[in-house]
Amino acid sequence: MENFSLQKFDPSKSLFIEASAGTGKTYTIQLMVAKLISLGTPLKKILIVTYTEKAAGELKDRIRKKIDEVLVSRKLDKTNGAEKELDDAALALFSKAYQDVDNAAIFTIHSFCQKALKEYAYDAGRPFDMSMIDDSEVHDLVEQFIRDKWSDNSDFQFLLKTDSAQSIANKVATGLENIVNVYRGSEGDREIIPLDKPEQITFGDTALSDDDIRTIAIAKTFDNILGIPVLGDAFSTLEKHPAEKFGKTSKNCISDFLSALKLWEKDKTLFSGVSFKDSDFVRTTWPTDAYEAFLSFKALKELLPSINSVLLNNFLISQAATVFDEWQKYKTEKKCQSFNDMILSVHRAALDTSKGDSLLKSRLRAQYTYAIIDEFQDTNQLQWDIFSAVFDKIFVVGDPKQSIYSFQSADVNVYQKAIHEINNGMSLQTNFRSTTGIINGCNELFKGDFFTPNEGATKLIDFEPSLPPQNEKQVKAPPKINNNEAAPIWISEQDINEVDFARAAVQKIIDWCTFVDGKTVLQVFKKEDCTQYRNVTFKDFAVLARSRGEMDAIEDAMRSAGVPFSRYKDSNLFSCRECAEWIAIFKAINAPDFSAWNRRLLSEALITDFFRIARQDIHYAESKAFDDPNNPVRQKLNAWTELAQKRRYAEMLERIYSDTQVEERLTEISRLQNLARLRQIGNYAIEYLYNHNCSIEDLVRHLEALASYSENADDEDGNLVEKSSDYDAVQVMTIHASKGLEFPVVISVAGFKGKRPATGPFLYHDNDEIRLGFSEHAKTTRELEELEEWKRLFYVDFTRASSILMLPRYEKWKNTKGVKPEYAFLESSINGLIENASELTTILPKTENWNPQKLSETVKERILKPLNENSEIGKALSADEIRDNIIQQKCAMANLQTKLADASIMQYSYSSLSGKADSPVDADDGNRTNREGEEIATSRTSTVQIRDIDTAAVNCTIAADALLDYQTHLNESAHRFPRGSHAGNALHRIFECTQFQKFGLENKTLEDAFANPQTRNIIEEEFKRESLPIWNHRDTWIDIATRYTWNTLNARLPEIAGNSVQYTEQDPAEIAKQDAPQTFALVDIPLSDHKPEVQFNQNATDERGENCANNESANDEKCAESGNILKRFCKGFIDLLFVRTINGQKYYSILDWKSDMLENNNYTPEALKEKVDNDYSIQRVLYSYCLIQWLKQFYGKGTAENLSESEIFEKHFGGIYYAFIRGTEGGTPKGIYAQTWNSFNDLASAYQKVKDLMSKPSIIKEEN
Repeated sequence: MENFSLQKFDPSKSLFIEASAGTGKTYTIQLMVAKLISLGTPLKKILIVTYTEKAAGELKDRIRKKIDEVLVSRKLDKTNGAEKELDDAALALFSKAYQDVDNAAIFTIHSFCQKALKEYAYDAGRPFDMSMIDDSEVHDLVEQFIRDKWSDNSDFQFLLKTDSAQSIANKVATGLENIVNVYRGSEGDREIIPLDKPEQITFGDTALSDDDIRTIAIAKTFDNILGIPVLGDAFSTLEKHPAEKFGKTSKNCISDFLSALKLWEKDKTLFSGVSFKDSDFVRTTWPTDAYEAFLSFKALKELLPSINSVLLNNFLISQAATVFDEWQKYKTEKKCQSFNDMILSVHRAALDTSKGDSLLKSRLRAQYTYAIIDEFQDTNQLQWDIFSAVFDKIFVVGDPKQSIYSFQSADVNVYQKAIHEINNGMSLQTNFRSTTGIINGCNELFKGDFFTPNEGATKLIDFEPSLPPQNEKQVKAPPKINNNEAAPIWISEQDINEVDFARAAVQKIIDWCTFVDGKTVLQVFKKEDCTQYRNVTFKDFAVLARSRGEMDAIEDAMRSAGVPFSRYKDSNLFSCRECAEWIAIFKAINAPDFSAWNRRLLSEALITDFFRIARQDIHYAESKAFDDPNNPVRQKLNAWTELAQKRRYAEMLERIYSDTQVEERLTEISRLQNLARLRQIGNYAIEYLYNHNCSIEDLVRHLEALASYSENADDEDGNLVEKSSDYDAVQVMTIHASKGLEFPVVISVAGFKGKRPATGPFLYHDNDEIRLGFSEHAKTTRELEELEEWKRLFYVDFTRASSILMLPRYEKWKNTKGVKPEYAFLESSINGLIENASELTTILPKTENWNPQKLSETVKERILKPLNENSEIGKALSADEIRDNIIQQKCAMANLQTKLADASIMQYSYSSLSGKADSPVDADDGNRTNREGEEIATSRTSTVQIRDIDTAAVNCTIAADALLDYQTHLNESAHRFPRGSHAGNALHRIFECTQFQKFGLENKTLEDAFANPQTRNIIEEEFKRESLPIWNHRDTWIDIATRYTWNTLNARLPEIAGNSVQYTEQDPAEIAKQDAPQTFALVDIPLSDHKPEVQFNQNATDERGENCANNESANDEKCAESGNILKRFCKGFIDLLFVRTINGQKYYSILDWKSDMLENNNYTPEALKEKVDNDYSIQRVLYSYCLIQWLKQFYGKGTAENLSESEIFEKHFGGIYYAFIRGTEGGTPKGIYAQTWNSFNDLASAYQKVKDLMSKPSIIKEEN
């Protein structure tokens, strides 16, 4: 294929450009846009569609810079010395284009469709004001079907016989949600993505009827199955040949086989595949009818374990179209649309020829002259249908070798069909990213069998080798080790395990980063001058894995050797002070003005690192100087606000940095860590604004939610943002996360975990048509297609390296028969590279004497110390320092809040309030001096004691039972089970991720829980999420956490209604005597009745309380203050809210998980009370009071029940519980603390005392 050149780019013809990794795809798009502008095409007439909002925003900025470059150089390509300069008329076109950049038509497919539907709603036949909805909300519709429409559906009613009703309901709901997310319905009489027919089961040539399948599903003994004609006949046939043996020397014959069949009972294996094995002997020596009969029972054996799944999947397939159509109808009636609907709507409107040419197509053709589609390998048939129908001239740029997003509906088959239709292609062959050695090495890896499709798969990739640059100034200097040129590709010894490879790789990281005579052992090319060399640091190394599970071994090795590393994406970043500072800045940018209450937003912004106003000078924000429009701070904020209003977010970010010079101030070695976090969060914020097409206000809410560990914070792929990628740490990430990035050294650890078994529905191709199904054929075909995508994933993996690539050859790639089929392409390509281009490779030796302590000393003395002594190099932190630094930032949000100017209300952590409560309420306002013209308005100064806060609380904890042992005897220390905040976070998250009732149904006993893979997977993932080394203690730690989970969810909690515990129906005298409270377990609570991580969002009137809401003479300022107290303090998240129905009334309760380890492992009711009284007395008051305020919106004044706060307490308050995870025991009340109050007045009184703790003196200006 001809290499792309701007001179040969003819805009009168559609074009596809195949761009391999590192070949300058984005720069090529800039050149194409520049040429179109030079030919007189207005920028707004050029539609550009790319994959993500972030990419769209960055491309807009790149095009702005390109236009600016053309205006300065007077050339489309300033690197082309032979190009003539543009005349003034042409430059005038670029001047106009520069003015239009902010309105350039650069979109994702979804934002393009959204804009088209909004502007041309009438032509598309859609309402003008469509709101967005997530297709996952189809769950409610499915539940309605279950309740109302399938009560007389025989297929569904039969499903209920195969499992519990709750389990079937959950499986049906989940299955249909998954189908709705990928199914696209019909256009006319044709399904856009055809659904397979329900799976037909055959034994030989005989198809089983529905009744036959149901008989098998509910059969308990073999006699129940014999009633099926095909199996009864097969059994009779085998009875005619009782002496036929299963092998020449086998003692087993058909009569033994029939005896084994008769012994079958439900949930057991039909027969032993070892004793009664299908073999060549059986096939060739048995009579034909006997062998065919045996095959029927062999098929039955394979069917039995999956029969319920077959029934379920057939039901889902049969109902999918009906549910989808009803869901679409519901959304239309409600004027809602999902992201998928936007594409569907444009597709239908653009291709509708029922009334002649499509009106929408005509509108779009008039609006855009050309279309450029970036990342075209990630398109699908619907999208291509739209573009090919609407645009005569279309230019697509992509790389089929990097198509790795089929799980997001990308379809590389469509890419191949589309370029065949375009039939005019060029390629980008020159790799500007990597050294010549890496380029040649990767060419060698990919040229052989790497992309050869497996048997049954379609050939989709024609690999073309990449070329190094022809210009010597662009050729990258090869890596050097100890001043000698080094091979670019390092390959492990044969059949290595993941631990040995990890240790060998970490040894090299340390060796290569070590300083010798002021230079690191490894030298790589400089980015700014690729012919020159520079030192390497830890951040030059990237570890790429296919999944998070593959990261464990190398992370453990780096951790033990003291090598700083950081997972590329992590949520802990948002708990730091820098996130709080960004929130303050964005609030100031979004403020309509800085008068009255908004003045506090200015105070918050000024004390950040961006402005660095000292606290003693914070009065500046209150002075008249700031009201001057020429005030420099005002001018900066106004400029940022203007850019935000124009959605020029990337430019806004850079203006913030340049205007405040914050980067210059934070370049001291001691502050580089802060700068790294500031940059990372800023980049994430801009990406979020682009990705979600949202406002600054939406961004602030999102960042606040992330800072509070909110489950409601959006995160599209489960990852949040790069963590610490700017400070000196090895980057660990998935291959998907690495796409578009590059690193001097890439260590690929991928490939030893294999691929996880997939669950349906399966999108697969059949004769180039994409289909959707659950059948074995669908599954097998999908697995073949995923294996081909796996190859493309490794292409992305290997091509991230610019200087050195390190590869394993895992022992897990082989079994007793040789290389496993799924790894054959890796084994073959790597061994071929060694044989055919040995000069490009070096064998990575195993580390024979792994000495992590010695390595750690090397890291400290010969790497970190020289780095830190060199002020020109960013401070390198040790692994311990990085971990400690993250932990130390968790209170930063509260710390920033304490610096507000008037500071009358503070946001405290519960622990800080507890520490403050036993001392007088301090009048310190942050060292602010009492200036002339001001007076101190004193507040409450009496001492408030913790023990006085809720003296009227009613302890509902079940009294001690002499028959119970309240001391735990699990020796955590013996198993090195982790303690501290990370372990606590992991345990909390396990409960958050668990559906209580489902857990109870699936894990009747503790032994069931130990054996449940889903429970074990959740536990393992949450420990990894907290970077706990579960890799070394997997079985013991999972067993301990499973024990805690099962015991806690099965513990007995007292039933609380209002101000009292509910008792079993006994004689009143017996109640007093036996003290027998009604109890329940958390596993009794269905999913719909419990909610983890709850944040109560109250209206202003709710927060103020009834006195303020109803009393017109109430002091408005005082009432507002009361509301703000509750709003500020209860911004956090409550572990669990659940509802119980007692005597026909709904009672709402709060529960907090506590992972505290009590003294002497003693969890008696008295010990629990003492712990809660000492540490959580403030928390329980706030949680309970906040719950009452929240319930007012459902039961308060003006609602159907029209209740007062006291009545809500009596009729709907269910108490507050603390579950001490380490002390619970299933079936007993051990480890459970519970309480309520005698009345709402007692609770309100306790809340007032908490307010006293939170009040501080205010400074009020004296009016002149």
